[in-house]
Amino acid sequence: MYRAVIFDFDGTIVDTEQHLFDTINHHLQQYNKPVISLDFYKQSIGGAATQLHTYLEEQLGTERKEEIYKEHHQSSEFLPINEDIQKLMAFCKKRHIPMAIATSSYRKDIMPIFNRLNLDEYIEVVIGREDVDAIKPEPDPYLTAVQSLNFNPVNCLAIEDSVNGATAAINAGLDVIINTNEITAKQDFSSIAYTDKDLSADEMIEKYFEKSGS
Repeated sequence: MYRAVIFDFDGTIVDTEQHLFDTINHHLQQYNKPVISLDFYKQSIGGAATQLHTYLEEQLGTERKEEIYKEHHQSSEFLPINEDIQKLMAFCKKRHIPMAIATSSYRKDIMPIFNRLNLDEYIEVVIGREDVDAIKPEPDPYLTAVQSLNFNPVNCLAIEDSVNGATAAINAGLDVIINTNEITAKQDFSSIAYTDKDLSADEMIEKYFEKSGS
């Protein structure tokens, strides 16, 4: 049985990916600029999104790019939690299994949603972009989260939604279950040595926490 669980945030606990994609294209359309394709956007998910940021700065300028992300963070605060993730968190809390978040987002940007959802009832550690030298797909966020929980990576399970995130977890030595959302379901995970994919909470609990020898 895994001794700790580390969750990605964007797209995993709360599906912010579609929201950000729509917000970006709304602003591009507003200024009569070419919208981004879904394929282009998918490359940025879970990582530094350098190409996406460069494109937005070229089309709109740095100030308007920052306005997009500010609007996204403010309006995404009221998005619902993934029900399967919430159920898994409740199970882990009942079994006294420690939990953490490892995200490529700035911790300050996710805390309004974190606080509204009362995730402090479950989550002991939140590792954000400002806490590490390199973000996903580099392993730093997961290594830092594991160290903060005082566990060995092999004893921890990661829950991710993206190629970049899953790569980071595996490179940190964790097993990873990939639970995709509407956008990341279209990513190519064929090169990822994931443990499982697109499971309900009940399936995760039964297969990886309740069966003897799991």
